[in-house]
Amino acid sequence: MTEVSRRTMLRGVVSAAIAGTIGTGALAACSTDGTATSGASNAAVKLPTLVPYTGVPADLPQTAEGARPAYFAYPANPPKFTTEAPARGGTIQALCTMNTPPVPVDSNKYWQNLNQRLGAELKINGAPTLDYVNKFQTVMAGGDLPDTMEVRSNTPQLPGLLAAKFQDLTEYLSGDAVKNYPALANIPTESWQSTVYNGGIYGVPLHTPPIKVMTYARQDLIEGMGLSLNVTSGKEFVELCKQLANPRANQWATCSMPSAVTFVNQMLGVPNGWANEGGTFTKDYESAEYKKALDVVAGMWKDGLFHPDSFSATSAQKISWITSGTVKLLVGVSTWSNVAVSVRNTVPTGKITPIQPPKFDGGGPAKTYLGPAIFSITGLKKGSKARIEEVLRVLNWLQAPWGTDEHRTRLYGLPDWDFSLKGTDPITTATGKSEVTVPTLYIGACPVVHYAPGFPDITKTEYEGEQAGLSNAVAWPLAGLYSATDQSQGAVLDKKMLDLQADIITGRKPLSDWDEGVSTWKKTYGDKIRGEYADAWQKSGK
Repeated sequence: MTEVSRRTMLRGVVSAAIAGTIGTGALAACSTDGTATSGASNAAVKLPTLVPYTGVPADLPQTAEGARPAYFAYPANPPKFTTEAPARGGTIQALCTMNTPPVPVDSNKYWQNLNQRLGAELKINGAPTLDYVNKFQTVMAGGDLPDTMEVRSNTPQLPGLLAAKFQDLTEYLSGDAVKNYPALANIPTESWQSTVYNGGIYGVPLHTPPIKVMTYARQDLIEGMGLSLNVTSGKEFVELCKQLANPRANQWATCSMPSAVTFVNQMLGVPNGWANEGGTFTKDYESAEYKKALDVVAGMWKDGLFHPDSFSATSAQKISWITSGTVKLLVGVSTWSNVAVSVRNTVPTGKITPIQPPKFDGGGPAKTYLGPAIFSITGLKKGSKARIEEVLRVLNWLQAPWGTDEHRTRLYGLPDWDFSLKGTDPITTATGKSEVTVPTLYIGACPVVHYAPGFPDITKTEYEGEQAGLSNAVAWPLAGLYSATDQSQGAVLDKKMLDLQADIITGRKPLSDWDEGVSTWKKTYGDKIRGEYADAWQKSGK
């Protein structure tokens, strides 16, 4: 699940970076009124018809609740998804995140083959995650736009920017029109909801699984200590963590901050970001249960249950710690098979198992939080009908479903060069690790599936964990709604609240300071954001 892990890992830093650096220049010049962005015109948009791809039968099928299909092995002979190159020569220019500059095309057989398969020269302009916002703003201000652009959903003045600079794709993708691009028709409906602005569809979504966080554990080590993962209350969860931690021996229960707060919030029934009761919006920060969650997690920190570097640890460090057994629990993305594979490659008997949140006071499982199921959208520069259709065909090729010849080519490259086969599973070679860094992931990639090469039991466990989470979930409350103030100020406000949260958890500030922080949040922009979401909800006709 490498692609998903990369997307989710970036999400937090992206929010802060965008809110902190965009607000003037080209983006600030774009504006739009609330009626156009979030009224009945958006509600009237017919989302693309969902047509799941069935050309590669899944070992475990996609479910009605949204669990993604699972595959135990890559097809021995991946079927062709397209019949011809999508482009007709020339170039396709893209702007997207580029964390690792790829080997230049003249020396990169993967890229050369990709261009041949696309029927055009793919030219990519980009910047690392934390610099991408500045790059995006510069390109927007320059006016010479590429064919496709990675547009992040928390870009300020986004509706106005989309209307001014990007192609309305409604006629090409709405309803059954999307069937002309079968890979795009394979994208789950929930991901398309975040592409609707100004009464139209303004991009192609990059899908992510809907579950916000999942807690998973080293089952082999925990059961080896004679302990059970069957926790039925918050008290039992904390007690399990106490039994797992031994700081004197460099052993801790977990290292997931601030995701651990989210997990406890789920147990306590805190709103999923916002609660919407008949158009009355309440922020999670305002609930008494959120404050209780901080108290619980602060107690866990005081008791030495968290790794001391929890607030600064990288994803790689966390994987290393659970692989070595330094920590026994992680709270992270819902597709965690890459972590389980890391453990299994190091410890052949190692086993990762997800834990569903119980209600804090007992009485059954708590509800899992769902998110918008999207990382970003790929917007298209305005152009002629023929050009828009050509670029959409290119995106259709790049988003070819898992297990197809096109998918294997995009993700793994050339056989016996960029990858070799272990059974039927493609394994990246040393050459592939250097060549297959062309960031197609941020231009177009197929919806996520469950697949852990060589470890069908890991695939099955991850799939079942997603099934369990989706069976008892709280929907993302802001689907189809827009707040200009949240887009421009929300990430800054959230960072202040997260900083206060960290101070309370680590004992630098008392729990009582949370009330003042919430009051400040409300007085600055919080109440304005609340009002904009309420207004958008009323106008949407929901």
